[in-house]
Amino acid sequence: MKQRSIFISLLLVLGLLSGCKGELTVSAEEIMSKVLAEKDDSNSYYAEGIMKVTSNGKTTENISFKEYAGDNGKRKMVSTDLLRQNHQAYAVNDGKQLISFETGSKKAYSMDLTDQEIPTMTHKEQMMTMLEAMKDTHSKKVSGEERVNGFDTYHLKLTAKEKDNLLGDMELWIDQKTWFMVKLTSHVGDEKTEMEYKKIDFSPKFSANTFKLKLPESVKLTPMESEIGTKTGSLADAEKALGKPFLIFKDLTVDKVEIDELKGEVNRTEITVNYMEQNIPALTVSIFPTPEGKGMAIKKGKWTVRGQNAEYEKTINGLMWDEEGLRYSLMILNPDLKMEKVIKMAEQMKLSSEK
Repeated sequence: MKQRSIFISLLLVLGLLSGCKGELTVSAEEIMSKVLAEKDDSNSYYAEGIMKVTSNGKTTENISFKEYAGDNGKRKMVSTDLLRQNHQAYAVNDGKQLISFETGSKKAYSMDLTDQEIPTMTHKEQMMTMLEAMKDTHSKKVSGEERVNGFDTYHLKLTAKEKDNLLGDMELWIDQKTWFMVKLTSHVGDEKTEMEYKKIDFSPKFSANTFKLKLPESVKLTPMESEIGTKTGSLADAEKALGKPFLIFKDLTVDKVEIDELKGEVNRTEITVNYMEQNIPALTVSIFPTPEGKGMAIKKGKWTVRGQNAEYEKTINGLMWDEEGLRYSLMILNPDLKMEKVIKMAEQMKLSSEK
């Protein structure tokens, strides 16, 4: 299933944390409730931070970054790769288009935002979305109150209830005044991610040129859509691209069919069918050839779909199963649509080639 990761950052700096202030009078649930309920009139801020990723003890990423967020939805991110001779990358959303560029490249990429309903979330809103998704999948506790880079924070620990959870175990340091996440660490398998904001200004003064990106004359601005290879079409178009019929739901309405020609290591054709139920987005199903290799097999769990073992990911409320050489990756969009009902409907699925 297509997933877009948000570029957050982490570095654990020893010596910055002070001890607890005394007996805690707030629970993890209260902190999460306050964070989720917090609504600021202003979402503007400027921040600087650093991110570090290690795998089996080896540093694989070490990046410093600067974030610019305006009240009008405009955003800019400048990141510096400390492992690649300070290689820099830029991403700017000026409200009309998104432009991304890396130093040394002959191409910059743009995405037209004028006709797209793409929500622009601040860092705090991204964290709120993450916490909402983890409410039922992680156990929570307040480890203490600590001072981080001038901010009085609650140190919150989130431990996954199930092994191999997509988000793993996390620790958050949340500012007690603004409920902004000042620091985060994440453990997923052998990989550890650490992020820390070194500086945060909630009353920045941005110039008119802050959310503009001046490209070198030698750089060509290229529409991102032409590089991604995503297009929409009919079920017949999708079937032709995939090279064989695939299963579709009979009891739901097909809203949109996306066809992706993925390149690089993945290198496959992937179909995504978006379904509606009573004019409400219900679920999406991505279909692609069953991947082979170590670690690619479906893990056996409590669910089965059409007689096949299904792997369940609670964080995204999704299921994956293999059938007739194809992998089906399903994600429920409507929170009122229960997994039991979806599995029952799956029993009645038909091939895309059937009338």
